[in-house]
Amino acid sequence: MRFREFKPILDEGGASGAKRYSSEIGLLYAFIGNGEFDPSNPETSLPAQSLQNPEATYKSIKSLVASNFDQSIFQQWVGLGQAYKAKIEAKLGEFPAQFTWAGSKNKADNAADVGFVGSSAAGVSIKADGGVTLANLTPKAIGIEKERGLDVFSQYAKVEFDNMKQRIVADVLALAKSKPDQALSFKDPKYNITYMSETDTFKCSGKVTIDWPAQKILASIEKNARWQRVFGDWFQDNWETKKSYAAPLFQRVAAAFEATIENHLAQSSQLANILRFSATPYFYAASNGLYYVPTIESVRDLESKGVVYGNADGTGQVFKAKIGRPDSEAFATMDIYIRYANGLFETNPTVRVQNLANPQFISWELL
Repeated sequence: MRFREFKPILDEGGASGAKRYSSEIGLLYAFIGNGEFDPSNPETSLPAQSLQNPEATYKSIKSLVASNFDQSIFQQWVGLGQAYKAKIEAKLGEFPAQFTWAGSKNKADNAADVGFVGSSAAGVSIKADGGVTLANLTPKAIGIEKERGLDVFSQYAKVEFDNMKQRIVADVLALAKSKPDQALSFKDPKYNITYMSETDTFKCSGKVTIDWPAQKILASIEKNARWQRVFGDWFQDNWETKKSYAAPLFQRVAAAFEATIENHLAQSSQLANILRFSATPYFYAASNGLYYVPTIESVRDLESKGVVYGNADGTGQVFKAKIGRPDSEAFATMDIYIRYANGLFETNPTVRVQNLANPQFISWELL
């Protein structure tokens, strides 16, 4: 779950941290643990001789897991780990004697969260939920080029993007002016807009605050900016009644992106990287199954078998790609999402590849 270029750390704590760390430590405990696990005192149940760097591992557990511990997720993965342990041993011919835990550190050379020491396999990459999430990428990684600082949708359909955004901003300014001196928010109170009646300006608050007249705001929305988040929140909150604002934009970009992505995947040497192959084989563990992922060298001949627009009903767009071997008509499918991961209009869209289905057709082995 941790290629450096694939998996930036978005949240060290909260619900996502609890799920992530509790599942990973549950698996590690299933491999080496005994007694009652206490995240504040892991030395009592995780033997030092079974860890390559026990002091560092204990320190990471106390720092990351103790404050983000979910007992039910931990127990679930202890059970899964016990079942997966037998499958790993059968695949490798022996079970590793020592392990590492990646914790919050990115790993550039393999995908392992729980690493194997002295083994032919790198270790186990863990996905706490069912399904397979592959990568967080930039639009360029799937062939979509853009100018630095410019929204990728604007790059490919400037007129339609500008029209959509102007209509959204105008609606929100009108709404704020109808309720003078009241802070209006639509999804997160941190992001709000207030019409300042005394100065005839609009104060947009969030990670960055501006207090400008309407004319300056409307003239400053060519590029996305942190202060614009409140406008994106309003649009998402009113999507069902205002989606027509976006229809011309997404109709225009759908065909362009579909052709661009398909052409790029057909020619790209990065296809195997996008599909989470690495120089060293590893195991991919989800709650609904365990896969053995072979080396990247063994799948250099993977090819695109088509990309189609997914017609997502929202501000993000999805494309479904088919990937397979050249000597087979069977294929795996994956979803390529182009979405505003950090807030509509606050930042530019990112790309996420997930929902890999039928990975056995790209040489992932279901154990």
